[in-house]
Amino acid sequence: MISGTTRAGRAAVGAWALALIACAPTFPSFAGGRTTPRGRTDLALGAAIRVPVGDLADEPTLVPVASGGVAPGASVRHGVARDIDLGLEVSGAAARAHLRLALGAGLVHLVTGLAPHVGLGHEGGELFRVGGTIPILLAVNVLSIYEVWIGLQLGVEHLFGQAGTDSISMTGLRTGGVVGLAVGFRRFHVLVELGIDHELWTGSVSDVPGAASRPVERNGLVLTPAFGLRLRL
Repeated sequence: MISGTTRAGRAAVGAWALALIACAPTFPSFAGGRTTPRGRTDLALGAAIRVPVGDLADEPTLVPVASGGVAPGASVRHGVARDIDLGLEVSGAAARAHLRLALGAGLVHLVTGLAPHVGLGHEGGELFRVGGTIPILLAVNVLSIYEVWIGLQLGVEHLFGQAGTDSISMTGLRTGGVVGLAVGFRRFHVLVELGIDHELWTGSVSDVPGAASRPVERNGLVLTPAFGLRLRL
């Protein structure tokens, strides 16, 4: 019985790892009510759904760059000081680091920081991505039972390389907002979040090696609902 349970657990972990590799990266903020307390560690597991609309959904040229999809993710954060934490997150075939700072006292904090990321494009080929996000969030923590966060996220991303037969060099600017809620008790919380971003992508695409690149410029909205579970150690 124990060996069967162990095999099932290993199979679940393996399936999750394969899903992480196969899906497009989509990073929720899961900011919580403040930074992780000093000396404590937060482990989170969940998924986010990227839903592009407008030009981003309809333009075939941008499919390897700005497509939608479901991406499971996992993250770890550790409090290194009273109002500072460090973290690492994986989503799809990308990884993101976190450095966050909380300003304020009592129930309400202003959380900001820097979150650079690197990764691979979700399509076949050699498509790489690099970028970063700056959050500016108002976070509320009520007795570690309810946590609410709302605010702005500013980001930039550059993708380059080959996707199938296409040679791609695109830069995206992302501006938007996020609202989230965590409910639980002390160590364990359920998190839900919705991000709404405007993305502007500019760059060039060439579908024939050695041929002249054609310029591309598209913009549109992206909705990102996400859910997760968080354990504080």
